[in-house]
Amino acid sequence: MRFMIAVAGLTATIGMVGCLERPEPRSAIVQKAQDAGAGDLPSASNNSIRQWLGQHRSVAAEIESMCAAVRGNAPASWGDTTEGRLCAAAHQLAFTTTPPGGVKSDGRTFRPGTH
Repeated sequence: MRFMIAVAGLTATIGMVGCLERPEPRSAIVQKAQDAGAGDLPSASNNSIRQWLGQHRSVAAEIESMCAAVRGNAPASWGDTTEGRLCAAAHQLAFTTTPPGGVKSDGRTFRPGTH
């Protein structure tokens, strides 16, 4: 009987330890966003991160430039980390942001049937 209780206790302990989340390593990118007022990013949803960065475009641009150096050598699981999620949101915003000085036109116009 004691043996069964010991085995059950050991199994429960191993099960609980196995379910604990591993803390993510410190990230200068995440720290940059938190210092700018983003709050608790590890518990924020992807949509919330994207919305916050959309309201803070200058921070998003800085974060995107920081992410560019990390993105090329990141492991496959990086996208699931807080840093990876933050970088993905910043990248999406950078893609849809008009560059400084606007978009330059070559002056050509197109009308139906003239090409």
